[in-house]
Amino acid sequence: MYKIVICSAMMIGPDGDLLMVRKKGSKYFQLPGGKIATGESDVEALIRELGEELQFDASGMVLQFMGLHSTKAVNEVDTLVEGHIYLIKLEAKFSFVPQAELEELQWIKKDNWQNYQLAHLAEEFVVPKWLSGDF
Repeated sequence: MYKIVICSAMMIGPDGDLLMVRKKGSKYFQLPGGKIATGESDVEALIRELGEELQFDASGMVLQFMGLHSTKAVNEVDTLVEGHIYLIKLEAKFSFVPQAELEELQWIKKDNWQNYQLAHLAEEFVVPKWLSGDF
């Protein structure tokens, strides 16, 4: 089985909502972020990916490491994804416009997250942490 390593952001708005994105051609919502390129640190990859996908500069922000999680990838066959997850608490709610490979962005709420088809990494690791508020 093939393995990809990504770095993603658990972006929480001031109202506690969680930002999720959906790539073109996918039905699954996932965290913003992406694959770590050769020679890149996970933080460098995250900053680059957030710039590409959201036109968001996270370089001066506090990035709190939430952990690693490995699970089955939803958009690639026979592939495991290892996610390095960082928390970003936003002081203002941004109206991001999807860029690059993204088709849609949603701020999901704690009372409606079940209405979205989530990637395994988000559903297994991020949503339980977000719902617990333990960060």
